[in-house]
Amino acid sequence: MILRAIFFLALLIPAGTTLPARAADLEFPVGSPIGVVPPPGFVASKRFPGFENADSESMIMLLALPTQAFAEIEATMTAEAVKAQGVTEEKREALTLPSGRAQMVVGTAEENGQKFRKWMFVGLVPGGVALAAVRVADSSRQTYSDDVIRTSLLTITARPSVPIDEQLSLMPFKVNELSGLRIVRVLGGRGVFLTEGAKDSPDPSEQPVFVASIGQGGPEQTSERPNFARNMFTGLGEFKDVRILSGDMLRLGGGSMPTHELQAEAKDAKTNAPMRIVQWVRFGQGVFIRMVGVARADDWLKSFSRFRAVRDGIAPREE
Repeated sequence: MILRAIFFLALLIPAGTTLPARAADLEFPVGSPIGVVPPPGFVASKRFPGFENADSESMIMLLALPTQAFAEIEATMTAEAVKAQGVTEEKREALTLPSGRAQMVVGTAEENGQKFRKWMFVGLVPGGVALAAVRVADSSRQTYSDDVIRTSLLTITARPSVPIDEQLSLMPFKVNELSGLRIVRVLGGRGVFLTEGAKDSPDPSEQPVFVASIGQGGPEQTSERPNFARNMFTGLGEFKDVRILSGDMLRLGGGSMPTHELQAEAKDAKTNAPMRIVQWVRFGQGVFIRMVGVARADDWLKSFSRFRAVRDGIAPREE
């Protein structure tokens, strides 16, 4: 089952990198809905959602899943499944969190000739399920005992939402210019949804919307890019009577950002309102950024100017 794979994948976290230690308190890793009071010496990881203490080769990885996942995870976290992952189970404990049941399995494992203590934890938290996988080098067990880790895991909780600024910090590109629009949603860590107006989930026939997302691949040959962009455009199913007005390759950023622009007119499938649509596909090395702006035809000149400004402000995030 996929949930079993997700859970035990967390047990195979690689060794950490050196990070400074600081006092522990209730913390949420950047972009994560799940938080915990980490043990002393643990700091938020820059490599995975969780915490680590590189000096002791110790780490806590946190994952979030829907509420309905709890029963399946609990059923698949059998002694046989734990053993199949190379973990010798020593104890299993039913726990109670403020939001519901939890289960913790504790055992030992050997990796590359080194012994580790491991904790596997699943619990019901507000709005979903929290998974935690903890690994501590055997040489650090005196510092990070079973009681210390158990105390930390019992603080696990979820926040109602992840601030948009945090989600944006994990995006592979930056949005440097909003031009009067506002970001209302981050799409799976790979895209952003912007609008102008009061509604956070607008109908394009009511207020302008702009979506930017990044994808892997894309044609390297310039001659293949227009057809690639047109094929992507055919996936806009919310409109009818679509008529393409223009399609051209642009050389933005002094020619360093080859971009295909496609403009079209259409009607909203639900309201019959006349609409205008623009799609830009910017091509890079092995990736492309797709940007789509939609607005009512009678608001197009103002919206198009703003869409272009947002487009020009989108740039790869520097490492």
